[in-house]
Amino acid sequence: MNGTVGTVLELFAGVGGAALGLKRAGWEHLACIDRMPAAVATLRAAGLPALEADVYDVDWSPWTDDVDLLWASPPCQPGSQAGKRRGAGDKRDGWPATFVAIDALSPTWVLAENVLGWTRHRRGCNRRGAGRACVGCYWANRILPQLRERFEFVGTWRLDAADYGTPQRRRRVILWAGPLPLSRTPSRPTHADPTDEDAQLLGRAPWVTMREAIGNTLLDPTTCDRRRCYPCDEDYGRACAERWRLDAPAPTVTTTEEKGTRAHGPEWTFNGGPDRASDTAFLVAGIRRIDVAEGLALQGFPADWPLQGSVHDRYVQVGNAVPPQLAEAVGAAVALAHRGLELLTGVHPLPELAAALRRNAVAVPTHLWSSP
Repeated sequence: MNGTVGTVLELFAGVGGAALGLKRAGWEHLACIDRMPAAVATLRAAGLPALEADVYDVDWSPWTDDVDLLWASPPCQPGSQAGKRRGAGDKRDGWPATFVAIDALSPTWVLAENVLGWTRHRRGCNRRGAGRACVGCYWANRILPQLRERFEFVGTWRLDAADYGTPQRRRRVILWAGPLPLSRTPSRPTHADPTDEDAQLLGRAPWVTMREAIGNTLLDPTTCDRRRCYPCDEDYGRACAERWRLDAPAPTVTTTEEKGTRAHGPEWTFNGGPDRASDTAFLVAGIRRIDVAEGLALQGFPADWPLQGSVHDRYVQVGNAVPPQLAEAVGAAVALAHRGLELLTGVHPLPELAAALRRNAVAVPTHLWSSP
């Protein structure tokens, strides 16, 4: 997308994956806010306007009424299926702070990214709870209704970053809110499972694979001087036994990649896996863990992205990142709708326009104009 479409302010900005994608989609950053010093240093090294602060402690007055798009990536741990899923009962819950920012800034649009676990109910839940005991109830009965109180239209997209060119299967829910109804998908996926014949006919490229992203370094034996490598024999279970995995996208890159594969002695079986990138490194090449640079590549970042901080800090930043390609896809869809909003409201008052769109079940950008 050419030119600047509007302004964006980011909460829980992390390493800058969302910022990079939104910038590519035409959004101009007012601020990227995060409380992790190393992440803020990375953002600044990348030339982004970063503010080190807890979201609850920010004075929003410098940006009041200047924010077209508010992006938020609240901590995933309270909703992640890899954790205890305490939702509103977890002190790391970032949704209340996000609503404080929304009320202070009055953005035109909101995009919020998180793990799918936030949308899933506990087993046996009657789906009518107030939200504290069940993360899915918290999402459906508190988060979504609060957004609907503030915006004309609210919806969600369930997306896989691999479908937009990231060499990783990273499934996320994107919550959107704004003055116009958006399409069921933000934009046409650019990539697909290579065995999907329909996708090929629709012109989608095959998923980007681990081999394309990091194959040469993953299979390079000279890297064993900086990370543990296991012999490719039966004494180490499935080590090196599944090289085919290199020709598929990686599983999810996590903040625990620093610990390495879940495969361990004496039986060399997986405890709950294989479901992380380092598990695949073990299965492909007998390597204990991916390194930071490999994780960055599997998240879809350019190789020269200026990560700052200790090795541990860098693993945390990479594991928490938003793939830039995913952010660009959703950011481009909202950018197109935002440009259309300026044209439409120049002719029709917004309340009447919103009512007409709702009555006729019309969404943008798919039905009103071509998608990006």
